[in-house]
Amino acid sequence: MRENTTARMEPLRALEEELRRLVERPRPLTLVVGDLDAALPRHPLDMACLRALLLHPSVGYQARGAIWVRLLGLTQTPGWRGEEWPTVLCAMALSGLWRTAARLRREAPELSQTDVQQAALAGFWEAAVDLRSRLDTLADPGRIPASLCWAADRAARAYRTEQLRHAEVRADLGEQPEQEGVPVGCPDEVLERAVERGLLGREQAELIARTRLEGVSVRELAERAGVTVEAMGMRRHRAEMRLVKAVRAGLLNG
Repeated sequence: MRENTTARMEPLRALEEELRRLVERPRPLTLVVGDLDAALPRHPLDMACLRALLLHPSVGYQARGAIWVRLLGLTQTPGWRGEEWPTVLCAMALSGLWRTAARLRREAPELSQTDVQQAALAGFWEAAVDLRSRLDTLADPGRIPASLCWAADRAARAYRTEQLRHAEVRADLGEQPEQEGVPVGCPDEVLERAVERGLLGREQAELIARTRLEGVSVRELAERAGVTVEAMGMRRHRAEMRLVKAVRAGLLNG
């Protein structure tokens, strides 16, 4: 039995591994795109070939956009057949996601790459869900990959900014424990206070606690819940943004 090592990988490495498994399994996941443009291959493409096609300069702007529209639509496929397409969608943009991760690695080497990449993926997927909801009205589908990668980059930078603010809050808390506006108490107490005051749901608080305080990977929780890693990462990202806003507003004072 092959050991599952993806839980110990950085999220983008794990995404690469998931794409490889979709290609190398006995019945690879394939997609037909030849009906979208006369210049595209007519035969089914596995996911590695599809990614190579999307990156090839010979593929026209409109054809590339049409493929992305199809991929976005497939992420809405119901049941188990649709569970693989969100992974595929993110994997098709891995080159752009790696650029974002590399930039943040250079600019903020003190940050956890796992968390940076998870924030980027959450931003990417959130933007994808938004685009998916208005596919029929998109004026320029060719811009889909660029807009999704920009959303990932913005989310990663927002994460960096929030971490700097968290560091400032922690420093202030250490110097002035009774400072107004800073929640006093251990992290578990602050999360419990957020639940009691209706600022976080119980599941949101537990998600933050399990992954940030207990060291449980987002991938492990996603597998237990039967959702994609990207979806679980987005849940945590939203919960943490709510928590940060509550801290700023002074709503978690003891």
